[in-house]
Amino acid sequence: MEHLSILRRIRSSIKHWYIPVLLGVFFVVSGIYIFSTPLTSYVALTSLFSILFLFSGVSELVFAIANRKELDNWGWLLFAGVIDTLLGIVLITSPLFSMSVLPIYIGITLMFKSFRGMTLAFELKDYGVKNWLGIFLLSLLGLIFSFMMVANLSFGAFTIVYWTAFTFIFIGISSMVYGFQLKGLKKNAKKISAELAKRYEDIQEEVKRALNQD
Repeated sequence: MEHLSILRRIRSSIKHWYIPVLLGVFFVVSGIYIFSTPLTSYVALTSLFSILFLFSGVSELVFAIANRKELDNWGWLLFAGVIDTLLGIVLITSPLFSMSVLPIYIGITLMFKSFRGMTLAFELKDYGVKNWLGIFLLSLLGLIFSFMMVANLSFGAFTIVYWTAFTFIFIGISSMVYGFQLKGLKKNAKKISAELAKRYEDIQEEVKRALNQD
C-alpha cells in the first residue's frame, strides 16, 4: 500500500494556512464594524453579508479542494464553502427578500460554522495540538450566540445586530487561531524525521488490520 507520510500530509495541508487567518480577520473586522454602527447596520447587513459570505465561500472552496487529499474533514469544508457561496449569491440577487429572512439565514449559517469550528478543534487535538480547547470554546461561544440570534427573532433588528456582531467576532477569532495552529504544525513537522513518520504510519496500518480481522 502506498504510504502518505504524516509529514507530507501536514506540510501539504498547511500551504494555505493563511486562508483561515484572512477569513478570521474579515469576520472580526466585520463584527467590530457592526458594533460601531448598530443603528444603521441592519440596513447595511445585506450588502455586507453578500460580500462576506461570497468571499468566505469561495475561499473555503479553494482551501478544501486544494487539500482534499490531505485533510480528513475536507468534505465538510467543501460543503461549508458551497453553502456560503450560495448564500452570498442569494443575498446579492434578492436583497429585498433577503432583508425579511436575514436573521434566519445568518443565524443558521453561523451556527453551522460554529459546529465546523468545533470539529476542526478535535482534528487539531488528534494532531497533538495543545491549544485545541481554545478553538473549541470560541466555536462553542459562536454556537451559543448564533442560537440566541435564531431563537430571539422577536427581540427586533437592533438586538439581532448585536447577536450577529458577537457571533462574527467569536467565529473570526476561532478561524484565526486555527490558521496559526496549522502554521505551527508545519513548523513542528520539520522536527520529525521521515523515518519516524513512516514508522508511525506503519503502526497505524497494523492496528487497522488487527481491528478488521475476523
